[in-house]
Amino acid sequence: MLKVGPEERGQTLLSFLKKNLKDYPSVKAIKRAIDAKQCRINGRVETFSTHPVKTGDNIEITLAFEKVSYSLQVLYEDEYLILYNKPPNKTSESFPNHILVHRLDKDTSGVILFAKTPKIEKLLIELFTKRLVEKHYLAICDGRVKQEKWKIDNFLGKKAAYQGGAIYGRVPQDKGKRAISYFERLKTCETASLVEVQPVTGRTHQIRVHLKENGHPVLGDWQYGRHFKCTYQAPRQMLHALKISFPHPITGEILSVKAPLLKDFLQAEKALFGS
Repeated sequence: MLKVGPEERGQTLLSFLKKNLKDYPSVKAIKRAIDAKQCRINGRVETFSTHPVKTGDNIEITLAFEKVSYSLQVLYEDEYLILYNKPPNKTSESFPNHILVHRLDKDTSGVILFAKTPKIEKLLIELFTKRLVEKHYLAICDGRVKQEKWKIDNFLGKKAAYQGGAIYGRVPQDKGKRAISYFERLKTCETASLVEVQPVTGRTHQIRVHLKENGHPVLGDWQYGRHFKCTYQAPRQMLHALKISFPHPITGEILSVKAPLLKDFLQAEKALFGS
């Protein structure tokens, strides 16, 4: 535990830690630990190395998780479209040579869809607009979920903005967009639950917000969960886009593509639920 003194007030978090952690491997290692959500100021996770510290702040930091690299897995491809199993820590916009049709958050893994031509992009977007695309996610969330099945139907909108992002939440109907999600509990233990989610709509951070507002934020999602009952140290938000189904834009046949769970999700599932 490090405490910020009066003479250190206003320093960036990175500068403060660099000065006070003489035995830490390197400045890059400190930055990596901050990026990996392994730094807390007064008990709250801080992910910006440029955050100015204040007199009296209590700062804790641990070595970042070992970075796991994943090869990019193609789940399905034809002359019109391609679907990948997106690894965590990769933005949806960083895939080369294809047209992004829908996006996943940077830390969310799983199936993601791209078109190969603007014509196919337009046809796929029409399918999403008409709600003909069915999506299923798996989430490991905080706490023991009591409900077996439930539905959340409300309106979501931007509640706050900050450096590098925004917070979304429930808002009045005239200030947001309708968001509908169906949930089913699959496994549970004393401090965490595995749930399957079927979002009918595709609002920004929809699943993460709906779970947080239900009292069960996604493990590792420090943007929406400040304090977790579960002590398992998730290396990222435990949310995986498991499956997507839709009529092929050219043939009309139902295409159903499933993305295998990645190593970090499987490790968390085994540690918490024993399988």
